[in-house]
Amino acid sequence: MNTEVMSVRELADFLRLSVHTVYRLAEQGKLPGRKVGKHWRFHRDAIVAWLATYREEDALYGVSFGGTGE
Repeated sequence: MNTEVMSVRELADFLRLSVHTVYRLAEQGKLPGRKVGKHWRFHRDAIVAWLATYREEDALYGVSFGGTGE
């Protein structure tokens, strides 16, 4: 199990999203993360699992996830 914890900036870089988008998704409960004091934190394993879920849903509906087509 990978216990790496990422900040908003690290997650934004990892997902190739803006920091603003990561904050918005976290506040809306759409990202698996926790607010610790004033700061959001995200476990890498939970984010990878979240991405896999979206890839499976996209495949069901014939939606392209983007990227290299993996």
